[in-house]
Amino acid sequence: MKVTINQIADLAGVSRGTVDKVLHDRPGVRPEVRQRVQEIIEQTGYIPLHPKRKPSIPAQKTAAVILPRQANPFFEDLKRGMDHTYEILRDAGLALEYYFFDNTNVEGILTILDNLKDRPIDAYLIRGVRSERLRQQLDAVSEQGIPVIFIDSDVPRAKRLCLIGEDCYKSGRIAASLVAKSIGFAGEVAIIGGFPEINAHQQRIKGFEDVMRERWPQIQIVEKLFTLDQSVITYEKSCMLLDRCPNLRGIFSIAGCAGDIGQAIIDRNCRDRVKMVCYNTTQDVIALIEKGIVQFSINLAPYQQGQLLVEVAGTLLLHGRLLPATYLRTPIEIKLDENIDMDSHAATK
Repeated sequence: MKVTINQIADLAGVSRGTVDKVLHDRPGVRPEVRQRVQEIIEQTGYIPLHPKRKPSIPAQKTAAVILPRQANPFFEDLKRGMDHTYEILRDAGLALEYYFFDNTNVEGILTILDNLKDRPIDAYLIRGVRSERLRQQLDAVSEQGIPVIFIDSDVPRAKRLCLIGEDCYKSGRIAASLVAKSIGFAGEVAIIGGFPEINAHQQRIKGFEDVMRERWPQIQIVEKLFTLDQSVITYEKSCMLLDRCPNLRGIFSIAGCAGDIGQAIIDRNCRDRVKMVCYNTTQDVIALIEKGIVQFSINLAPYQQGQLLVEVAGTLLLHGRLLPATYLRTPIEIKLDENIDMDSHAATK
């Protein structure tokens, strides 16, 4: 009876995708696993259905890109940056396959990973979510020799090749300093927005809290609200916050929906009292800067981040070059009324 690639995979205790990589001399397989698969192939006399590519044709290297759905302008801009650089590297043999999940839906991410386990994937580029189950599954991927690169936010303690994105703890510290300057270094402030499951958001909060404790104990953090980046929830919670905290002086918006917070400030007639620092550079935030409600916004250059991500993937998969560091930090830029219109790739996260 003719031996199949699935039987080879079962005998070796690996996925079909791993066998495919061994058959076509692709990277991403540990040496001992590669040797075991090759021995089983020789012992069974397995003959591939498809011959190896001719040396003159570059072997395709496939990276699976797993991102939140493109409802957030930050990820829209990040993907545009990725697509721009991908057009340059496509002919060299790099392939990007995009898969999208709903915000912090861990089940959606796990389903994507499960569906890809038998595919010949050479690297995973993924926006991480805090989840022990996700960490375990990604660790299993890394242990197969397939590199995992996190985009923007990682999974704590997960085995990874690299994280590409802002220094979230540092940006939280910067935000704290900006808020303090905006409100005169004393008073009540609140933190609004984001997801508790996103490590990047938690790191921003930690940086913000640490600076307030270390430098300005006279500033009190009276509320910390998570709104799941939902417009209606953000607006309603912001209105309730302003109603129950009449002495509130400042707001740190850690993610999206800063425009909805600003609208609540306007509707509650707090625009002269409450000042905001956020991560947005969209049109609604520009309007809030012009009205004096947003004092500073922190721009994270998502377009350039997307370009860097594909450059790193191409360097790794097409040339086999190791990355210079396990954390590639992208630029942090402070935007205010005098320079808000100077970034052609502005976006929000």
